[in-house]
Amino acid sequence: MKKLFFNLFICFFFISALSDSMIANATNHVIVNIDVNGNNRIDESTIINYSNLKEGDVYNKSFIDNSLKKLYETDLFSNVEITFENGNLTIFVEENYLINQIAFEGNTAIDDGALESLVLLQPRSTFSNAKLEEDITNIINAYRAAGRYSVYVEPKIIKLDFNRVNLVYEINEGNITKITDINFIGNKNYSDRNLRNSIATKRSNFIDKIWGTGKSYDNNLMEYDKELLRQYYRNNGFVNFKVLSSVAELNNKSDTFIITFTVQEGDRYNFGNISITNELNVDVLGEVNNIIKTYNGDVYSEKKIEDTSIGIISYLRSYGLPFAQINTIEKLNVANNTIDIEYVISNGPPVYIERIDISGNQRTYDYVIRNQLAVSEGDALNQTYINKSIKNLRNLNFFSNVNVNALPGSSPDRRIIKVSVSETATGSLMFGAGYSSLRGAVGTVSIVERNLLGKGQVLALDISLAGTESLLNINFTEPTFMDTPVSAGFDIYGNQTDNSKESGYKSREIGSGVRFGFPLSDELRLNTIFKFTNDEIYGVPSDAAVSLRELEGTRTKAELGYDLIYNLLDNNFTPTNGLLIDFSQDYAGLGGDVEYLRSQLSGSYYMDFSAGLVANFSMDMGHIFGLNGENVAISDAFMNPGGPIRGFAHRGIGPRLKADVDGSNEESIGGKTYISASTGIQFPLASFTENYGIKGGLHINAATLYGSDLDVDKINDSNSIRTSIGASIFWDSPVGPLRFDFTEAINKETYDLTEFFQFSGGTSF
Repeated sequence: MKKLFFNLFICFFFISALSDSMIANATNHVIVNIDVNGNNRIDESTIINYSNLKEGDVYNKSFIDNSLKKLYETDLFSNVEITFENGNLTIFVEENYLINQIAFEGNTAIDDGALESLVLLQPRSTFSNAKLEEDITNIINAYRAAGRYSVYVEPKIIKLDFNRVNLVYEINEGNITKITDINFIGNKNYSDRNLRNSIATKRSNFIDKIWGTGKSYDNNLMEYDKELLRQYYRNNGFVNFKVLSSVAELNNKSDTFIITFTVQEGDRYNFGNISITNELNVDVLGEVNNIIKTYNGDVYSEKKIEDTSIGIISYLRSYGLPFAQINTIEKLNVANNTIDIEYVISNGPPVYIERIDISGNQRTYDYVIRNQLAVSEGDALNQTYINKSIKNLRNLNFFSNVNVNALPGSSPDRRIIKVSVSETATGSLMFGAGYSSLRGAVGTVSIVERNLLGKGQVLALDISLAGTESLLNINFTEPTFMDTPVSAGFDIYGNQTDNSKESGYKSREIGSGVRFGFPLSDELRLNTIFKFTNDEIYGVPSDAAVSLRELEGTRTKAELGYDLIYNLLDNNFTPTNGLLIDFSQDYAGLGGDVEYLRSQLSGSYYMDFSAGLVANFSMDMGHIFGLNGENVAISDAFMNPGGPIRGFAHRGIGPRLKADVDGSNEESIGGKTYISASTGIQFPLASFTENYGIKGGLHINAATLYGSDLDVDKINDSNSIRTSIGASIFWDSPVGPLRFDFTEAINKETYDLTEFFQFSGGTSF
């Protein structure tokens, strides 16, 4: 028992001693007083408040670390130290400089105003190294977006009195980092040229070195190119297509990029069985079946699936089903390379769009972006329309990146649509040079702004100078006239042509026009135009035929016309699949000196096969006749059957003056009616295509041009069908695409002018 009491006494003694020590230690670490040193502009109480410390607190290292963090987070101080001794806590600070002025030196490609909007450090703000580094990064990124990857930014800090500084960003902009080549690895079914035409990034050529022009590298645009390549292949049946890699190699010595895409094409698929599953409570299959654009046996196309989905959703909404949605189920049949498509129609959740927020557009007005959206505030949320909105915005080519996301709204049945874009350059200055055996040397200058003042308007100036023709054209287009899908614009043009060799006269015209365009569907568009032209015929030799001398003089024409275009082409510039039909009529007679009705119809069909084979068929026809007893003047007649027919010279077929007519040089006088057709095929030439971009082609042509209001006794005229057959060489050369045609005329009239070899080509730079 004594031993137990003794042990308890010892424990009590130690516990008491330890408690006294802890109390004494705590008393020694209580913050009795807080002092601030080193501050000039910032009040002492403000600094103490930022530190989150106060008198009476127990000094603790974790609390002090937290105080240091909070003081640094204010961005007011470049250095902070906290010491504690005998109850006195001292906060020592070194204040960041106050920025007096900010300036930019050496910048010409980007003006001061644009750079000022990029930097975080502003006059009367406090200097921060972290913000300075961020500003330098923002400036460099802006220059890289403008194609200048060798830009260098060096900040200069000029110290002033009262702890102030002037900040100068010295910028060495460097040269535009051009793209000298775009290569593709793994493409077997489509040539490099076709794939280059399908992406947004474009390459420069050697002429750019002379003019200082050229396409600049944009990393965001190259990311978009991957999506464009994917769309291109999937719209042509290659559902398993992948971009395995995209590499941009920078040559620091020449400030140039070489871009290489490595692709995996996969196999080509056709549509298999097409079915519809209706999970709605109403029977709509009858109408929906008529909307479907995917057919068994056709080449698989993602665009046709999207168009079908949008068409069905639009119909269901008009039927009173705003929340209807479509899920497309695809089943691949590897054995026969087909894809079964099942459209599942169901009711989605009743969710509405509460608000649409747009960000990233520094230059483009919000309404330009909103006009491209297939949704608006208050609409039922539908992913099909969201996808269409993304596609519409990308097709503008105003942005290098587009993102559209649905975020939670103020209630469970509301969503906020967040549209984020990254702008890219929309202006272009292009020079062109080329040669044609029909027109001679050709030079062009084109200045285009596709997003004028950020309003989505297009302003273009085109100048073309050829051996026998010169043209000036100024046009302006408002694509969404009065916030509708209707486009509107005007043209001012002038044209001078020397037809002395073929028709014995020269012509000059000056005019202007107003036009409107109406989208009737995704594939069908109606364009209308009214134009007024002043024509002058001159340069007719005094000993020319009477019919030619009667042309001389000036006359005016007032024309009202329309153009109906049905376009299913996969690519408007280098089509490999699809159909294009164009029907137009022009009526002259709403004033002026002439009165006629001109009608023209043209159609082209393209089909590509495996291994780079592309077949095409085209047909053209036209007719013009005078009204109210007027004759069709030579200068208004058709001089070629839609376009020059291969194997025959420019104005080589059609009515001509007879040799025995006084003063006649057998001039071409044009015809009132033409019909033409041609078919051809392009094919690769083994290693020549792979290594040099050379492809071969075969073509067969047939055409007729006949009818004239001149005295039939004075002209040679025949409606016989002229035919020709030949071969072509296509070369995607370093100076641009070149074409060489070798064509033999098979059926012809004795007075026709033939031409075995024809050549055309040129480049933009």
